[in-house]
Amino acid sequence: MKRLMLWLGVLAPLLYYGAVIGGALSWPAYSHVTQYASELGSAAAPHPEYFNWPIMAAGGLAVLSSLGFFAALRERGAGVVAAFLTALSIALWGVSMVMGGSFPMPNPLHNGFGLGLAIQLAPLFMLWALWGAKAPGLKLFLAVVFVASLGLLLVMFNVGDLNLVRQSNVGLWQRAYSLSSIPWLAVAALALMGPARKA
Repeated sequence: MKRLMLWLGVLAPLLYYGAVIGGALSWPAYSHVTQYASELGSAAAPHPEYFNWPIMAAGGLAVLSSLGFFAALRERGAGVVAAFLTALSIALWGVSMVMGGSFPMPNPLHNGFGLGLAIQLAPLFMLWALWGAKAPGLKLFLAVVFVASLGLLLVMFNVGDLNLVRQSNVGLWQRAYSLSSIPWLAVAALALMGPARKA
């Protein structure tokens, strides 16, 4: 069962990017450079269902996969709190995806009360959970993911008044952030399918 749940964690990011690609292919005028991904699910899109349904499915898979992450981390000697916080942050991101597809832009519920930002902490929690495990490559990967995604998130929120994100490039910045904060789930899930080794 644990392995099946982890496979769902591999599929969730694939479904998300399938939604982005499929939605964009159905809207020839859409621009990945200047538009948010969520616009693919808005009423302005010719086929919003191509985006909304897959991201809701991705969110559901992420919620289920959180159980697999919890079990796999506990198997590797992680404490209950660290494993739980890792699983919770992944599950909250999943809930936000379900809400995002259920309440397309510009519905104020589309942002899912900001729950999607929980994914930002998931690599850090997982690094904590694996601290005593013999997995140097995975731990380095998680550290890089956390630092990269945090840096891009700060740019997106214009911390420090850098003003790098503009209407002319907001889509590119959002894609960069999503690439730093979503695909790692699949990599981590695959890594956790391997045999547990303690340091």
